Amino acid sequence: MPSSRSPLESMVAKAESLYSLPAVAMEVVRLTDSQRVDTRALKECIENDPALVAKLLKVVNSSLFGLSGKVENLTQALALLGIKPLKLLVLGFSLPEKLFGGLDAEQLRGYWRAALTRAVAARQLVETRWNGPGDDAFLVALLLDIGKLVLLQQLGEPYARFLEQVHSEERRLAELERRSLGFDHAQLTVELLRKWHLPEMYTAAVRDRPTNENTADAYDPEVVLPQVMVLSNLLVRLVGDHQLQVLPELLERGETYCGLSSEDLSRLVAEIDPQVAQLADVLDVDLTDTEAYTKVLAQAQRQMASVSEEAAGLLVEREDRLCDELLTESRELQQAMSDFTNKTVEPPSTAELGGRADAAETTTRAPRGRTTTDTAGVDQRQRLAAAVTQTALECRNGRLALSLVCMEVTGDTEEQLSTDAAESLRRALQVLVTEYDVTTSQLYRLAPASVALVLAGTERREAVGLAQWLGNLIERDSGPLPLALKAGVASISAIPKSYDAGGLLAAAERCLSAALSSGGGAIKSIEVY
Repeated sequence: MPSSRSPLESMVAKAESLYSLPAVAMEVVRLTDSQRVDTRALKECIENDPALVAKLLKVVNSSLFGLSGKVENLTQALALLGIKPLKLLVLGFSLPEKLFGGLDAEQLRGYWRAALTRAVAARQLVETRWNGPGDDAFLVALLLDIGKLVLLQQLGEPYARFLEQVHSEERRLAELERRSLGFDHAQLTVELLRKWHLPEMYTAAVRDRPTNENTADAYDPEVVLPQVMVLSNLLVRLVGDHQLQVLPELLERGETYCGLSSEDLSRLVAEIDPQVAQLADVLDVDLTDTEAYTKVLAQAQRQMASVSEEAAGLLVEREDRLCDELLTESRELQQAMSDFTNKTVEPPSTAELGGRADAAETTTRAPRGRTTTDTAGVDQRQRLAAAVTQTALECRNGRLALSLVCMEVTGDTEEQLSTDAAESLRRALQVLVTEYDVTTSQLYRLAPASVALVLAGTERREAVGLAQWLGNLIERDSGPLPLALKAGVASISAIPKSYDAGGLLAAAERCLSAALSSGGGAIKSIEVY
């Protein structure tokens, strides 16, 4: 009998049994939970792991902490640093060994390059821009990608290829993960931090969206940490992953959150580069092939100064060309997740099901609108393909243009996706049929919040304009929780004899996939020849 657990619950259940914190780290968490900490017991606990002690002393004596004298032992470290910073270092350096087993050298190098850069940058940002203690930010940033490690371990090569493809196309990872898996790596990280009994403030920093306001005047970790995670992650993408196009967003958000200027960013990058190298040395991580961060930043600044509309257009064309590869990786990742769930999750007991009448429905409901395996959606797509073929024939005989618009309404939460998005799309389509020369026979609903529109005699520009009109209507109608229409438009002006109309459908779906990887109400379009 299939499990009633969600994909995320299945993954967390497996991860909880495999990836628990070492005994020393768990005891440190217990000892530091009380307001009056027994420093002697804490010191004795940490000393049970000599390798950990050596790492702690090495990093405490690095430029990361900037202490005036050399720290010789844990007693001195506790006296100079305090309990909380030492506790955070213990947790940061006590990640479960099984998380790293089986990963190849390049995967490990990529993980540690991102984690250490993000952690150092987060600490520096809090201390220099908010004048607050940077230890919490350091640990949260260090643990931010734990979910990725678990997915690499449990899903293996399909997830590794998916990560590589997403990175190569510079797309939005979390959104594509939710579409393929039903959850993203950040949600998995949140659940693991909870299982490890770490403070709710840490899980909130990973989970919550940052407030869009300047918070530099007063350091409130619950408000500041989500902002710092966004900034430090953008910095990793810029200088670590060489995604130069994120520099404008980094500067814009930095100015908004804490008044970070371009000069401030240059100083920050110059400071974190040697600290990352020292941390890598402490952890015996090989980052020797990493390009100097200051050099990467300078390259991004030059590119931003010379960017043109023509260059932006070329990037969009490149995005369209590579969509097919990403769709393939996404399908393989979905299959890997399905195999994992079927293989590792125990059947629920009768008590767990509780005799619910909707238990069967729960097991077949897809986590996201477009990943459903409902045969009705498949039938609709087959009908759509047949309609596109027939309409293409009619347009060729009448020497008319043909456009296909594939649309999906997206929201920030699963609740929105299951209710608000579908209802908002339904209302917008009612207005479309009423006010435009469009009939219901031209509409094909592929999922609750996804629909395709076949437009005979419509050029690409008109089809894009219609999608924009629908998007504006949905945005105005969405209420306090924002919804956005993502659309892919494929058009052909002169249809040749024996034209394979399946190419038009594939092109529209590729454009929709590209739009779904972009922020806001994105519309991607292409002219097919």
